[in-house]
Amino acid sequence: MRTALLAFSVTTALLALPVHSQTADALRDLTRFAGTVERVDGHEFLLKGPGGTTATYDIGHDARITTSRPASLADLQRGKFVGCTAVGAQRALIATECHIFPESMRGAGEGHNPLGAPNTTMTNGSITTLASGRVQTATGSASGVRLQVSYRGGSQQIEVSPTTHLTQILPGDLALIKPGVTVMGAARTAADGTALVQLLNVSAAAPP
Repeated sequence: MRTALLAFSVTTALLALPVHSQTADALRDLTRFAGTVERVDGHEFLLKGPGGTTATYDIGHDARITTSRPASLADLQRGKFVGCTAVGAQRALIATECHIFPESMRGAGEGHNPLGAPNTTMTNGSITTLASGRVQTATGSASGVRLQVSYRGGSQQIEVSPTTHLTQILPGDLALIKPGVTVMGAARTAADGTALVQLLNVSAAAPP
C-alpha cells in the first residue's frame, strides 16, 4: 500500500507541473508505471513490474526526471514545499508519509484532497509553522513535529512522527537510470506503439 501511495503522490505532483509543448489532453493520456530497471540501452530501458511482467520504455526528449532518497525529521523546515499523505479527521491528521519537493516543484498539486483509501488525504503546500513535541501515531504517541501546511485557500495541521515515511525529491538526469534501480513514473503511447516516458522518479540510496 505504501509503495502505491508513494507512486500516486509523486506522479500526481509531477503531473500538476506545466510540461513544455504538451496539452491537457496529452497529460490525461499518461499511464503510470513502477518497477525495477532490468536493462538500459541508450534512451531505452526494460522495466520489470509487479508479478514479473516486463515492458520497454523510451525516455522522451522532454521527460522530467527526478530522484528520491530517504529523509529525516530534520529535513522538514519552514518554507519547504511538501506533500503529506495522512489519516484521520480534519484537525487530527497523522502523516503516514511526507515528500519534500525541490523548488522547481513548488505549487505542484497544491491543496488538500481525499485519496482512494478511507479517511486518507493528501496535502500539498508550504510548511508555514513547525513545532517539536509529542505527536500522535497509529499506535500511541512519540516525539515528532507538528506542521502547519498552507496552500492557496487554506491550511492543515499535520503530525509527523518517527514512524512517518519521509522522502526527499530532487532533480535528476539520465545518468541515474541503471540496472537494479527502482523507478516510477508516467508514459504516453506514441503512434508506433512506443511507450514514451514523460515523468520518471528514480529511487536513490540513503545519503552516507
